[in-house]
Amino acid sequence: MIAPLSLTSVLTVVMAVICLSTLTPQSRGEVVRLWRLAIPATLAAVLAVVLLTGVFEVSLADDALWLAGAVIGGLAGRAKGWSLPLEVDHQHGLIRLRRSIDAQYAAIGVVGLAFLDFASAALEDAIVPGEYVAAAAALCASYIAARAVAIAVRIRRAPHVGLHDGFPQANPPAIKP
Repeated sequence: MIAPLSLTSVLTVVMAVICLSTLTPQSRGEVVRLWRLAIPATLAAVLAVVLLTGVFEVSLADDALWLAGAVIGGLAGRAKGWSLPLEVDHQHGLIRLRRSIDAQYAAIGVVGLAFLDFASAALEDAIVPGEYVAAAAALCASYIAARAVAIAVRIRRAPHVGLHDGFPQANPPAIKP
């Protein structure tokens, strides 16, 4: 059984696309504000829970599958978050990660799963069973979230690097002749 097409289906696709677009600057190695690490992680986690609520015929095996996806994704994301080289500007709250496409792939997976759920709801027939979609979303979302948490923990210990020059300022300093 699959839920009929509704506003929830549309919102999951929108959240997934926003997750992907907010994660793109990190993957490109651009300078971003520290608090922006949490946006894609939060959106992906909410999306995974929403896709889990779409599973109507729940069994212990389905819950274990979702939980296994979340644990495996979390462990992999934590390992990647601890291994990524980063530069931190503590004074201005900025961070730059080395270019890495891993989180981008996870976000693309979240978008694909949201579109798959949307298409299943539109067709009123599951293309892929909902429990597998929810488990795959949990894998991708926990990867993104655990990676962000590991990076956030590492920020405290990272040495200060001046990144302010690489970030657009609201009020740039006046140029003295």
